[in-house]
Amino acid sequence: DSGPSERPAAAARQVNAGIVLDGTLESALKLAAPTGPGFLMLTFSNSALKEHLYNFVAHAKGVAAAHVVGAVDVETFDLLREMTAVYKTPLAASSFQMDGSNQHSSGSWKRFAMMRTGEVARLVGLGYSVLHTDIDVIWLRDPSPYLMCTAEAERAEFSSASRWPCAPMRLADVAVSSDNMSPGRDTEGHAAYSAGGTFNTG
Repeated sequence: DSGPSERPAAAARQVNAGIVLDGTLESALKLAAPTGPGFLMLTFSNSALKEHLYNFVAHAKGVAAAHVVGAVDVETFDLLREMTAVYKTPLAASSFQMDGSNQHSSGSWKRFAMMRTGEVARLVGLGYSVLHTDIDVIWLRDPSPYLMCTAEAERAEFSSASRWPCAPMRLADVAVSSDNMSPGRDTEGHAAYSAGGTFNTG
């Protein structure tokens, strides 16, 4: 079995359907969502976490989830441009560098967090339903049937009789996750349970 750093070369051979990624969000969206606005997963990273990036992209592609990667540096864009929908965020254009701290009080983290929020808002403004996800998440299934509560999902796995009915998702303008790690108690307590913990920014 080839190691993670070798897999992207193989993935690069499945080139991007003739779409040239030029660093703009527009070109990335053409690749990720060729039929126009709909559900879209969005994540951000710099090249220091390239193994996480490769893993994220492999799993998102494996479950056929529409996704875009916002490159925080030019190196990340160059790493992924032959593999998946990627664009240069405003931070990439300003030669931004993370200072190595993931403390939420650090200056670079605050700039990073503000940029992410702005980019999510930009996509929402373009008509997309956006799931902002961190790159250390492994997607084993496409989350869109539940989050968008498709008719098929509501008739089957996520019906009103199921443990996790999807109908309430239709009422949500914004949904957030927390760092509480009990899906069962989260289901029972709804927002009250999540509000008792730390909201997760990714």
